[in-house]
Amino acid sequence: MVFISILLTMFQRLHGERSAQGVYHILRGKRSGQTLQDVENYQLKPFYSLFPNLSTDGYRRQIERLIAEGLIRIENQVVYVTDKGRKNTLHAPWRFNGWEYRGGEREFVKRLALTVQTLSYIRTGQTMFAPIQKELHIQQFVKEFLRRQTVSVDELAKRVHKELVQILSEANLTDLQRTILSYRLTGVQLTAYTWEQIAEALNSPVTSVQIYFLESLHIVLDFIEEHEDMPLVKSLAVGCRVENYLTQSAERSRKLVQQGYSIEQIASLRNLKLSTIEDHMVEMAANVKTFPYEEFVTAEQIQKVWQQIDRLQTKRLRVLKERCAELSYFQLRLIIIHGKRVDS
Repeated sequence: MVFISILLTMFQRLHGERSAQGVYHILRGKRSGQTLQDVENYQLKPFYSLFPNLSTDGYRRQIERLIAEGLIRIENQVVYVTDKGRKNTLHAPWRFNGWEYRGGEREFVKRLALTVQTLSYIRTGQTMFAPIQKELHIQQFVKEFLRRQTVSVDELAKRVHKELVQILSEANLTDLQRTILSYRLTGVQLTAYTWEQIAEALNSPVTSVQIYFLESLHIVLDFIEEHEDMPLVKSLAVGCRVENYLTQSAERSRKLVQQGYSIEQIASLRNLKLSTIEDHMVEMAANVKTFPYEEFVTAEQIQKVWQQIDRLQTKRLRVLKERCAELSYFQLRLIIIHGKRVDS
């Protein structure tokens, strides 16, 4: 029910204005203009790119289950959460931060696990062991991390342990999440539990354990970001947080905007459709604080559209276009983003 709870939470935030496929794209971390706009407009950043390997078949089965259990209904491809579905979303607020990490949390925990294992073995004089992480770039990262340290292995192990204890005791983790995190670490004479072993020990489905683990990594990384007194784990977290929120293509368009080119000129220079450049502009509006809205929409237009949004209780572009025919879809998208920026 944990994954289902996530789906129901997302569908509720979409207010019956998107298809099931839209949520699938968000969970997978698709970087299309529509997906990025939905993430911003419907406050779904925490769930972005949580499950980049989610299969189409697996997702479809979950949707079919939600329908069969009467938790959602689909009309004209749009998903609506039923009264029963709303009652079944009785979960404490999710504390994911998918928008900021987008898979980086998995890199962090691999580095951490290998560091703990390596220190555990070396401090007992054992230099030959099978590394828990086989990926070469993870091994190279940890080797370089250890090489930079100026204290003895024993002292380094004590300091890493101290920082981990601080995280487990002070970060806002549940007891369940602390247990799962601890079970996933390996040391001398202490092999990390498999997902199946943890699930059996906690009497919980494997998928639920993995989701709680994923959420705990986001909580831990947020905690590390906010604290300067844990330099070692902070070093292990370097690069795990997204630094540039724009797609590569949108970043190229942004640089041309800075040089003074119009969107029509950018489309011509890059040999792209105008609609593609408009997607880039919407992406910039959602992620660049200094975006020049005034070049595309007036304060009066913004006010008019948001009056319609409040009155109709919808952000569906087709509906808003009927009420504000003089505005383009591009302008409507910008105005919706502008309003979310003001509200946040």
